[in-house]
Amino acid sequence: MLSRNQQKLIRSLHQKKQREKHGLFLIEGNTIITDLVQSGKIHPGNLEILAAAPEWLDRGVLKDPGLLRQAVSTDPADLKKLSGLVSPPEVIAVLRMPTVANSASSQGPAPVPSPTNSQVNPPETAPPPEPMSEPSKPLSKYPPELFRPEQLREGVTLVFESIRDPGNLGTIIRTADWFGIRNIICSQDSVDTYNNKVVQASMGAVLSTRPIYMNLTELFEVAGRFKIPVYGTTMDGADFYETPVRVPGLIVFGNESRGISRSLDSYFRNKLRIPDFPAGVSGTESLNVATSVAVVCAEIRRRQRQ
Repeated sequence: MLSRNQQKLIRSLHQKKQREKHGLFLIEGNTIITDLVQSGKIHPGNLEILAAAPEWLDRGVLKDPGLLRQAVSTDPADLKKLSGLVSPPEVIAVLRMPTVANSASSQGPAPVPSPTNSQVNPPETAPPPEPMSEPSKPLSKYPPELFRPEQLREGVTLVFESIRDPGNLGTIIRTADWFGIRNIICSQDSVDTYNNKVVQASMGAVLSTRPIYMNLTELFEVAGRFKIPVYGTTMDGADFYETPVRVPGLIVFGNESRGISRSLDSYFRNKLRIPDFPAGVSGTESLNVATSVAVVCAEIRRRQRQ
């Protein structure tokens, strides 16, 4: 049975301030937690509490003694009070937020390799690479362990300005994880990675693909100094299917309703547009940002296989 302090802690984690204070977040749901346990992404090193109905525990999902020690048999009525879901789950996990030191060990399958300083068809001339050293000016208030310039050489980096919908960010993280893209960078005003709805929509992919939050202008200046191209996805861009996209490179997606701020245009090597079909016939104003990310990721990986 959960103690009062444990119940209070779980309820508090529905708030960003409390998640940051404790370094903990929630994952809820039978399927998602079962899958994460069986894949080893929930393990004794990151599990703080696992509150589960007796029926769920009786299924024998937990086999590791370390996980069993953290499991607490919980009345379904109490789970309903603690849950943020419309349909109360049989199990809620309280997990420790990944740190830079331990995230490499919990990355899951290795990412799809990306050719260094290569072109994703069609070809274009790549400038000679420069040594990746620390930038001459500090990156805002963020400590260096949260962002390393050399990360930008690790294939494709997805960048997001002012993503506000937690369902969108969760789906984006899940999509990036599927395509083996580990670099995701969000502007500081984007929704929190550990928002309960983000975690649920990601189906636990936040445990292997975790966004970094930073000032995008500073990010693009670093990319420019190291000759790493930045591409913006816009409604007035060139046809994405006919435009060279160099890897490593940054691909930027904008806010759900406003798109990308015009103030960022000067940083883009090219603007990219996913064309409708037939051209100009669709009555839909634009694609959902998470859908756009899926299209772009699939096309980038398709070109790399050729």
